[in-house]
Amino acid sequence: MNIYLVSNNLVLNDLSYETEAPVDDKRVNRPLSIEGEKMALYLAKKMDASEIYSSAFASALGTAKYLAQKLNLVINIDACLNDLKIGAMGRHNIKMLRFMQDKNFDYKFAGGESLNEANRRITIVFNKLLKKENDIVIFTHKRAMMALLLNYCEKGYNLDDRLILSYQDEVVLDDSENDVDLIKITLDNGKITNIKTIDVEMEEENNAS
Repeated sequence: MNIYLVSNNLVLNDLSYETEAPVDDKRVNRPLSIEGEKMALYLAKKMDASEIYSSAFASALGTAKYLAQKLNLVINIDACLNDLKIGAMGRHNIKMLRFMQDKNFDYKFAGGESLNEANRRITIVFNKLLKKENDIVIFTHKRAMMALLLNYCEKGYNLDDRLILSYQDEVVLDDSENDVDLIKITLDNGKITNIKTIDVEMEEENNAS
């Protein structure tokens, strides 16, 4: 059995809000960009599953819909798979928040969420899925994936002092900016036997066609 974690990071950024809204509300509703839609369609062509789970974020659901349509499956939405809450930034920014959280898994802004807090809610869902017997795809977010994988991966830091998660000496997830993050978790009788990153390159298929 395999569980796939998917984060499609190609969201629409050139947005202007005419009315004031909390940063977390903006992030929940941010849709995929045109490139993100293409990536979602590409992933659906390459993936298979018996069940699909997604966070309540528009970007995750927008990615999950193509695979759900292809396989004629429902999308099981669970807010426990949502991205980390930012909270009140004040004079700070998200980049600073990420850096601090990489060093201190309990760090958070007021009204926000730490990696450890996100880990607890995501782990509840993940432990239920470990009991399944067929392949599952979870559409979530990079920081949510990082929070979950704290349970299973070795922790280290790169030259920029950013968090790196590894499994059996192979890097699984770091803070690099990728179009998509796709991780395959292999299980045997409910126990994890391997975790690895799957490289996604749309250009290869385009050039071959």
